[in-house]
Amino acid sequence: MAERITVQIGTHEGAEVAPDLWGLFIEDLNDALDGGLNAERVRNGDFEFNAADRESWHALTGWTATPADRAAIREDAPVHRNNTHHVRLTGPVTLVNEGYDAAADPGERLRFSCFARTSGEGARLVAALGGEPAELDVAPGDWHPIEADLDAAGEGRQALRLEIPAGSVIDLDCVSLRPIGTDGRALTFRPDLLQSLKDLAPSFIRFPGGCVAHGLGLENLYHWKDTIGPRHERAQIPNVWGYHQSRQIGYVEYFELCQATGATPVPIVAAGVCCQNYPGGAVPIPDAEMDQYVHDVLDLVEFANGDTDTTWGARRAELGHPEPFGLRYLGVGNEDQITDDFRDRYARIEDALRAAHPEITVIGTTGPQPAGPDYEAGWAYARERGTDMVDEHGYMNPRWFHQNLDRYAAYDPTESKVYIGEYAARSNTVRSALAEAAYMVGLERRPDVVRLASYAPLLARVGHTQWVPDLIYFTADEVLPSASYFVQRMFAEERGTRLHPVAVEGAPLVPVAIPAAGTVKLRSGGSEVEYADMVLDGRPLPDARTGPGDEGVPLGGIDPSSCELAFTATRRAGEEGFTMVLGPEAPQSFLEMHIGAWQNKSTTVVRSDDGVSCDIHGGIPWSGVRTGEPVRIAVRLDGPRVRLWVDGQLRHDFEQDLRPEERVVAGAASRTAADGSQEYVVRVVNAQRERRTAAVALPGPGGPVTAVVRTLAGAGPDEGAPHAPSPVVPEDSKVHGEGGVELDLPPWSLTVAVLKAG
Repeated sequence: MAERITVQIGTHEGAEVAPDLWGLFIEDLNDALDGGLNAERVRNGDFEFNAADRESWHALTGWTATPADRAAIREDAPVHRNNTHHVRLTGPVTLVNEGYDAAADPGERLRFSCFARTSGEGARLVAALGGEPAELDVAPGDWHPIEADLDAAGEGRQALRLEIPAGSVIDLDCVSLRPIGTDGRALTFRPDLLQSLKDLAPSFIRFPGGCVAHGLGLENLYHWKDTIGPRHERAQIPNVWGYHQSRQIGYVEYFELCQATGATPVPIVAAGVCCQNYPGGAVPIPDAEMDQYVHDVLDLVEFANGDTDTTWGARRAELGHPEPFGLRYLGVGNEDQITDDFRDRYARIEDALRAAHPEITVIGTTGPQPAGPDYEAGWAYARERGTDMVDEHGYMNPRWFHQNLDRYAAYDPTESKVYIGEYAARSNTVRSALAEAAYMVGLERRPDVVRLASYAPLLARVGHTQWVPDLIYFTADEVLPSASYFVQRMFAEERGTRLHPVAVEGAPLVPVAIPAAGTVKLRSGGSEVEYADMVLDGRPLPDARTGPGDEGVPLGGIDPSSCELAFTATRRAGEEGFTMVLGPEAPQSFLEMHIGAWQNKSTTVVRSDDGVSCDIHGGIPWSGVRTGEPVRIAVRLDGPRVRLWVDGQLRHDFEQDLRPEERVVAGAASRTAADGSQEYVVRVVNAQRERRTAAVALPGPGGPVTAVVRTLAGAGPDEGAPHAPSPVVPEDSKVHGEGGVELDLPPWSLTVAVLKAG
């Protein structure tokens, strides 16, 4: 028999649901754009890949020339100063581009285009996709565009094949192959991925990052003016995630994507400093260049919103968009450390925006985590400045989300509003998806504080990921939405406008405890480390050694509520640090202490629950482990209190969060239907193994009620994985009742019901 809970929906008390709450975060990460949302099928069509992108890459990466010595990369008289390399083909020669997992499926029709030039009396270029080739004449003279429509044929996916006959010498650049839309134009966006974004009904889209916005080093900052105009004029740069950015999806395409999905833009610009993960730390834009940078930020607003008689409004119109894009938000900075350089640069940008565009909501930054030094400093600076809104980030384990449903109840609504710009529970399991759903119910409860929220990252190409979890995985042919994708979709596609209080009775809390008895283990990942002078709970231990690929060294049993450990570690080889694991095996709860975390730049304490780990204290910046230099470590666990000393310095001193988890959660909002009647959007999360029945009661007099119900259920909590489709998809049903309805809540489920009286 299903356990029963009651969900009493109260009378609307005046709070309105945040209208822009659910949106998208797009960053060129995990090959999300080139090879993904960008419909372009040619890889490295500009011949601009190089070792700065990835060590083994070069201008012909992605291409195969036969014979190889008849294809030469040149830089003389380029098609544009921002596109410096091209290929010279001396026939007879064949040049093949496999694209991203080959270029085209049989039966597809695609538009081939390029820039070409030749000397003498002209030359011939033959282009094919396994079907009828297109024979193209290249007139003599300077660079000029040529194009043809090609049909893909044959067995399996086809590569783009270009042939130059004997006697022809041709320079080629900006080679492109795009699907053709129903209007006869080459597509900008890959249709199935675009549809998956439309189905999320986003209120806003954030772009271009994330870390991409402020880049690794000043040369890597994302300058919006470099990303508009014809493709061959755009400045291409190395991507901070270890590949190449063609920026074929630049700011114009970003605004077009917002229009295509009905979303408002939320662009993010660097706060006058590069990313602090740059070797040596964040570097500020030189003082002499800041006025121009501030001017560029103001020009972005004018480009988005200005009339066509303004400089940048006219430029927008030249690019095919006479109507403004309707920019209302602008983020300044991303996860920045609040240094003196940051304060100075940020203040100049924000002051200029306030003076010139008071209608724009400026969004500040509070670091990469929902607690810690960056978070505290970011909030303190936002209060000092009176910043409109701040950007909070948090990648945590599912337990944290269930413990923090009321996180924003403690926030002062008279201070800066909150944009949760990046968040995800750290796995692609059903457990994580439902933890996010519970948290999202909590976000809807505080519209006076939380105004925007976007899961991150959004897109990831299978086999090309630098970060997990992700919302949507994809291959060349398939879109593989995660369970979290369906959670986001179910929240966004059914929204109320008036918030209602909800009282839930009969929903049990899940206690959180200190990890149980287990062992302590040392391991060192990719480094070789020696350990000496080890003492565990007063017992001397023999020296030990860990190295790359081994499973670590167990030191003995411990009680994680009362434990003392000390030792000296010396790295003998490698570039990384080492880790202490304290407690039982997964999926039971345990602690990890990372000495030399995040590129050997910090110390961090991690807790794992239900097989999913996340940082619970730190990272705290540190000089790192050095080969041949001993490091003295001391650890003390005392109940929930955790302390860690490095070379006598107390670096971590905190208590584990033992608040219970809320795993059965409900929220409600009402709206006016098309016929003028009132509808209630009710969300219920059941993130436990027991089936439940929810008796949902509406406010006011009784009467017949009909509910259209969408339920995400049918898989265990640990089903779902990166690079795979969701193990569950939503299913629809209807129920009827008097004064309310009874909803079936399967184990590990999200239910969204639209209730209507009468």
